Amino acid sequence: MKDFHVDFYTLNDLRSIAEIEKECFEKPWSYESFCMEYADKNKFYFVAKTPTGEVIGYGGYAHILDEGHIMNIAVTAKARGKGVGTAILAKIIGSARENGIGAITLEVNDNNKNAIALYEKLGFKLSGLRPHYYGWDQPARIYWLYL
Repeated sequence: MKDFHVDFYTLNDLRSIAEIEKECFEKPWSYESFCMEYADKNKFYFVAKTPTGEVIGYGGYAHILDEGHIMNIAVTAKARGKGVGTAILAKIIGSARENGIGAITLEVNDNNKNAIALYEKLGFKLSGLRPHYYGWDQPARIYWLYL
């Protein structure tokens, strides 16, 4: 699926983002949470859209001092494995560089092998584990990418 483009999200994308969030995560953020993210000038989100305007993925980060913290990246089931997540993450990295960010961090569920492969493919390095981050028996891997 090369038939998509990635750009900054708009207010009109928030409902689609919230629906993708529900599809992809066991404990999804609410539509209201994404509205709060949208209002925060230190948050930068991107959407992948088909030529017809359908949102098939999104991702974003928080700009905190000289660091970026990836908040979420998600892709619809039908668009997975087609380069959408890679394109979104590349856009996040490019935006972070443009904003003078020196490093980007994130937490990812230790069981999420696809996401781990994506982050490692784009140069993120494992720096540790956070026990119980996603539940009693679900640690988070902590990754960093230095720009």
